Amino acid sequence: MGLLDALGGQGVLVGDPRLFPFWWGSRLAAARPGQALLSPAARGRLRPSVIGGHEAEPHSRPYMVSIQFRGVHACGGALLHKRWVLTAAHCFPRGMSVVGTVVVGLHRLQERGAATETFSIRAACPHPGYDRRTMENDLLLLQLEGKVTLSRTRRLIGLLGREPAAGTACSLAGWGARRHGGLSPTLQELEVAVLDTQMCNNSRFWNGDIAPTMICFQGHHRGSAPSKGDSGGPLVCGKRAAVAGVLSFTSRDVTDPFKPPVATSAVKHKNWIRKTLRRGCGSPQPGRTGQTDHPVLFTQVGF
Repeated sequence: MGLLDALGGQGVLVGDPRLFPFWWGSRLAAARPGQALLSPAARGRLRPSVIGGHEAEPHSRPYMVSIQFRGVHACGGALLHKRWVLTAAHCFPRGMSVVGTVVVGLHRLQERGAATETFSIRAACPHPGYDRRTMENDLLLLQLEGKVTLSRTRRLIGLLGREPAAGTACSLAGWGARRHGGLSPTLQELEVAVLDTQMCNNSRFWNGDIAPTMICFQGHHRGSAPSKGDSGGPLVCGKRAAVAGVLSFTSRDVTDPFKPPVATSAVKHKNWIRKTLRRGCGSPQPGRTGQTDHPVLFTQVGF
């Protein structure tokens, strides 16, 4: 039984809640526009803004991208190649009808100009083992329509050579929701430490829900954590910054010390990543498929 089954199968909020609160599962509930339906259980999963972090030095993380739908930020991502971005699979549920874009070179979300480039999405390649119930293999590669022109504000980042051990100092960044609500207008960053997987899986923490391909981590300061809108951004580790994982999920209370945030390991999926970068996947971006493997309801808010 997956965690969403245990929670009633009633769905999870993805990305920026102002854009598309949506529900999946066999029981779609009637809801007013703008009313986000979250899991009724206290331990429901939220797709991870950086709470308790600080503003990043402008363009100090030139590999960060903003994935947007109709001009509104929804998820983060990392530029691995001039044509490819690594993000989370849950950011692009199959059957979604909203066509996304990728903005590279941002510091301020509303920033446009010589520092930035905006791309349509040619193809979306989810990991073949992605399971929306357990959140295993929550990775997706986006192929861009065109090549990024590398510059001081737009650079590539590589994959970490090996899985980070417990206690490893890492960091993350994003434009997600702030403590008092609303997206951050500027890129925020947070220093974190990797936690022991066995500890994360004990009965007081995630109680067995953390797979071997997941990475638990925690902010250095109490009350600091990623939250809604930071999904898909990279967990970055090492003296020479490299991607260790991709932000996947957190708890309803994002600062709950017993439900630390979780990333999907990029290191343990590096063969799939490298193969996809070489060969692609042949799948058009989700908005063009017309296919769905589960019911999805989008509610437009604030437009």
